[in-house]
Amino acid sequence: MKTWQELSNRVRELEREHLAWENDDAAPTVEFQRREVKVITQKLDREWSLLCDEIQGGVKIEEVAYSLVLALDEWSDEVDKFRDDHHANPGGSESLWKSWQKALLHAQREPRPIMLESISYLARVQKVTPVQIAKIYHWKDEFNQPDTRRVLSVIESGEDIPTVSPHYLKMQEELREQWEKRQSRKQQTKAVVEKPIRTDPIIAPESIALLLEQGVPSKQIARMKNVDQQTVIDYAREIGVPVDGQAPNPSLTAEQHLTAVREKENEQLSEAKKYMKERQEAAAMREANGEINTYQEIGNYKEQVRQMAFDGCTKNQIVTLLKEQYPDKCKPSSVSQIMAAMEREAAANGE
Repeated sequence: MKTWQELSNRVRELEREHLAWENDDAAPTVEFQRREVKVITQKLDREWSLLCDEIQGGVKIEEVAYSLVLALDEWSDEVDKFRDDHHANPGGSESLWKSWQKALLHAQREPRPIMLESISYLARVQKVTPVQIAKIYHWKDEFNQPDTRRVLSVIESGEDIPTVSPHYLKMQEELREQWEKRQSRKQQTKAVVEKPIRTDPIIAPESIALLLEQGVPSKQIARMKNVDQQTVIDYAREIGVPVDGQAPNPSLTAEQHLTAVREKENEQLSEAKKYMKERQEAAAMREANGEINTYQEIGNYKEQVRQMAFDGCTKNQIVTLLKEQYPDKCKPSSVSQIMAAMEREAAANGE
């Protein structure tokens, strides 16, 4: 449990760090709003973080330190705002230092119960009337009026009992309410931070039939629906829908279908590599003959796609060849858009 004395000592230590920073003539400075200001150093910022950490999480706090910790909470919020505001005074915002002074005040004065003057002293020395004494003690009778009979009874018996100020008790009640709200916020924040990460797969809302009709590859459908690829292929054969660009063949097993799909992919890859090799050889010959190489392939994804399309490559060949060079850009949809734009340009030019 953190006591008021421990936290008070930490605040005082940090204040000494502040004073050392303020009095350090070698501290870095910058111009801010036409005046030179000292910049918060990394060392000082680190000390701020250490103090903020001491009052966070599930740390138990001594009740007498509630007001100090609440003041430090306010200061900690200002520290976060200062760090996030790139236009703030590099030497700390005004609200930051104001909240720090408030916390420092709480650290310099340990909270103690405020006791009322004894009734005998008030009546005999200060000559305070019984009515006024009853109001000071918040004593009321059955008619909700100042209970003077109770005051007179104490004066006559001389049995004064030390009494805490009702105003102080009310302040403490409000302080406990603030603390309960603080703890509730901390628990909510903790619950959000510790919320378990979802580990179950996210299933696409579209049906397998709809995805097949849209021409989505069986491997991708399997990932989207969290099933194995053969299940997708079997279902496509069952409903008679093409899969992976091929009409379902009842004579083929699912494994044979997958083998055929892989063979087709390998064939496309081989054709694409052959095409690229031919392009590179042609470019090397042009360069050797001193000709200008018009094939823009370095660092220009769109032009590579256009050039390959002009040379007769299919969409699948282009994707297969360029997906390693442009993993984020080269998608079937992206290549289709570029090729569609080329068709529109050709139509507009009457080609």
